[in-house]
Amino acid sequence: MANIDVTKIEGYAEMSPEDKVAALEAYEYDDGSNLKAAVDKATHEAAEYKKQLKALQDEQKKGDGEASQTIQSLKAQVEQLTRTNTIAEYATQYLALGYTAEMAKESAEAQFDGDIAKVIDNQRIFLEEKEKSIKAELLKQTPRPGQGGTGTPSAGMTKEKFQKLSFAERAKFAAEHPEEYEQFYKS
Repeated sequence: MANIDVTKIEGYAEMSPEDKVAALEAYEYDDGSNLKAAVDKATHEAAEYKKQLKALQDEQKKGDGEASQTIQSLKAQVEQLTRTNTIAEYATQYLALGYTAEMAKESAEAQFDGDIAKVIDNQRIFLEEKEKSIKAELLKQTPRPGQGGTGTPSAGMTKEKFQKLSFAERAKFAAEHPEEYEQFYKS
């Protein structure tokens, strides 16, 4: 049993014994019901806070899941953009070498994907086509022999021979050898 704290009764020490008994009989002390109510209230509030915390944690987990999905989506987009950009840079370099647009794109993709065999194969094809193109260009620039199979008519053409040519022969010579014609005509 708890003792009564007489210091809480005002003027208790100066009271007469009858007044002290009366004061003690009138004294109301806390029997613990206020404490029980306070504990009940604190327990109830703790339960409410626990519910709120759980709800917030659930929302955070949901948000974390959405954030994770967003991050994954963004990572995929960055990877795709990096791939596209790198392939475009490689393709530009292949185009600068003379590759066709289709072959440049194909080679750039193969290079990005690490398919070196495809890159080398495309390079072989490119070099073969380039060689054919060069040969064709050289054939166009190679002078053709004149009529009659004796080589070019300018072979052995001198100023004296040129002056002895008839008008028709000079015209033919001019058509077949314009640079040499200019030299002989001006001199």
